[in-house]
Amino acid sequence: MEDVYARYAAELRSGHQLAAEGKFKEALRHYESAAELAGERALPHINVGGMLLRLGKPREALAAFERALAHEPDHIDALSGHAAALLAAGRRTEAARVQERIASLRQPEAAASAAGQADATPISPADTLMLAGEQARRAANGEAAIDAWLAEAREHSSAALYDAALDACMRALSIDSSKPRVHFEMARIYFQRGWLDRAVERVTLLRQLLSMESNDEIRGALAGLVAEHAASDARLVDTTVAESPPADSAQPAGG
Repeated sequence: MEDVYARYAAELRSGHQLAAEGKFKEALRHYESAAELAGERALPHINVGGMLLRLGKPREALAAFERALAHEPDHIDALSGHAAALLAAGRRTEAARVQERIASLRQPEAAASAAGQADATPISPADTLMLAGEQARRAANGEAAIDAWLAEAREHSSAALYDAALDACMRALSIDSSKPRVHFEMARIYFQRGWLDRAVERVTLLRQLLSMESNDEIRGALAGLVAEHAASDARLVDTTVAESPPADSAQPAGG
C-alpha cells in the first residue's frame, strides 16, 4: 500500500523549496497536492493561503486559511494568515477581531499550547502581514495597509527585530504621516530598543497630534506607555503636563 504520508511530506518539501526560490505558482501546485493528500491537517491549507497571498489573490487565500482554521481553530499561523488576508481585502474590523484572538493565545497561560505547534510554514506571520499591506495599498485600502504594517511591526518587535519593525512603521507612515497609531507604535519600539531620546521625541510629537485629533484609545495607551517609562527619563514627566485643562477652570474668575 502506498505511503500517503510520505507523498504528503514530499509535496510539502517541494513546495517549501520552490517558495524559497520565489517560484510561487509552482510552490502553490505542490501545496495544493499536499492539501488533497492530508486535507484534515491545517498546515497544507496555511501554505496554500500563503502562496495565494504572494500571488495577489486575497479572497482565495482567505478561503484557504478558513479551511485551516476549521481543522485547528487556535493555530497561530492560520489565524495570522486569516487576519492578513482580511486586511488585504480591506476588511479591517474582522481582521481586528482575529488579531485580538491571536493576542489572547499568545498570553503566558496559552504559550505552551502555541509553542506545541511544531509544523513550520515557509512564510512567517510578519512576511504575510507585509504582503497583505502591499496588496491593501494597491487596492487603495490605505487604512487596512497601515493596520497590516503595524501588525507586522509588532511581530518583528516581539522577536527583538527592531530595525525591521521600524521599517514596517515607515511604510505605514508613507500612507499617512499624521496617523497617531503609527507614531505610538514607533514610540513603543523606541522604548523597547532603549532609544530614550527618540522615544521622548516621538511621545512629544504624538501628543501634539492628539491635541489636533481626538483619539481616546491612543491617548489612553500613550498615558500607560509614559507611566511605564517615566522613571527612566525626567523629560517624560514633563510631556504628561500638556493635558488641556477642564473648560470651567481654564481662566480664573473675572479674568
